[in-house]
Amino acid sequence: MLDSRDLENGTATGMMHYEKVRMRLMIVGAVAALALTACSTGTPTSPATVTSEVTVGAAPNASTGSSPAGEVPPPPSGDSATGAASPPGSAAGTLLSPTSGSPSDTAATTSAATTATTTMTVNRAQINTQPKNGATGVSPITPVVVTAKNGELAAVAMTNPEGREVAGTLSADKTRWTSTEPLGYNRSYTISATAKDPVGTNDSTSKFTTLKPKQKVFPSFFPNPQMKTVGVGQPMVVIFDKPPVDRAAAEKTLTVKTVPAVQGAWYWWDDRTLHYRPKTYWKPGTKITVTAKVYGVNFGAGMYGETDRTLNLTIGDAKIAKIDDATKQMKVYINDKLNRTVPVSMGMDKTTTVNGKKISFVTPSGTYVAQEKYKVKQMSSATYGLPTSYDLGYDKAIPLAVRLSGSGIFIHSAPWSVADQGVRNVSHGCINIKPTDATWFYNTFSFGDIVQVTGTSTQLEPTDGFGDWNIPWNQWVQGSAL
Repeated sequence: MLDSRDLENGTATGMMHYEKVRMRLMIVGAVAALALTACSTGTPTSPATVTSEVTVGAAPNASTGSSPAGEVPPPPSGDSATGAASPPGSAAGTLLSPTSGSPSDTAATTSAATTATTTMTVNRAQINTQPKNGATGVSPITPVVVTAKNGELAAVAMTNPEGREVAGTLSADKTRWTSTEPLGYNRSYTISATAKDPVGTNDSTSKFTTLKPKQKVFPSFFPNPQMKTVGVGQPMVVIFDKPPVDRAAAEKTLTVKTVPAVQGAWYWWDDRTLHYRPKTYWKPGTKITVTAKVYGVNFGAGMYGETDRTLNLTIGDAKIAKIDDATKQMKVYINDKLNRTVPVSMGMDKTTTVNGKKISFVTPSGTYVAQEKYKVKQMSSATYGLPTSYDLGYDKAIPLAVRLSGSGIFIHSAPWSVADQGVRNVSHGCINIKPTDATWFYNTFSFGDIVQVTGTSTQLEPTDGFGDWNIPWNQWVQGSAL
């Protein structure tokens, strides 16, 4: 039992502080309990509002038989007057308000009831999808994104019409899901997602449809994927099966990566074909990867790429044959070393006119690229407008022929002109060599190897076959659409 001296020396003040702290703790605990109860009772409409009240009443005064005036009870131990535990907020658990004044002040203070009101607002989880529900004409290569706001994603499933799930990844904080594979053209997809928040869960379902191309464009390669090694002069060629309306968009889908790196550029050969070459011949051993990433790309007027394609190649030894009309000799260099000297006979210095068309038999000077090989090639003058019935006409099976141009110039075996080889030009434009040299050349040279002709009276048209190297570099780069 405390007396007036205890009140004077500070014991009563400490008791008052204790009671205030205990009362506040009881209020906070009650509010937290109510909030937890609210969080476990379903998914109210966003935002969710939870309100709780805790009332703390006054202790009985002296007239009800409580402690004598001027006395303060000892700190409560959580038990009621009867010794039983009292639940928070019950009458048995109420606290006396400490007093520092007269008994009348104490009674007035402790008779007042105290009510604490707490309001807690919970913003519900929201699910957003891109593309939006019901969207049409969606690009199949733009990633689909599902995001959660005011919560996190508990589950996301995106399925195609057959029910197969589309692959995707979830961010570390579980608020963003992104698809990781391309979709199909003209296909419908369904997105089912669930998000959770402190109150409960929210489900969402949406659908969209991808675009339908008017036409699909397919890219072909040369060299083809089966040709693993080519010569130092081989251009990389992409041929679209339909002329792209938007050339710039089509060219942007094409990339060439090399090891070591080189300076190179694309050139539009015609309305469907592009060639790519470096500024100078490729270096032996260069690794090349050509990629046509066309799928989902708009080529204009409703044309879209059909499928992506990739080509991997290696550049072989540097094989360059140099033919000088002045000497009628062909010197063959392999990796810059002279390997063989071969007598040749080229196209005779004659012309003829057929139906008003002038035909020259002179072998044009220029840089050629080997592009085809035939053990036996049926050759006919009719292919370039000279009937086989004419005096200079022919139709013969020619052995060991390596094509150098689209117009029909070959290096081939010519046993009938051995006496002329190294002396004079007697062919219709091809380069004649003797059978033993033709066998060696046929077995040594292949796609992309170089043949250079100098000293004749005409020039090779740059667009004849792979005449790419006859176009100066400053003109070549202007052939790009970018």
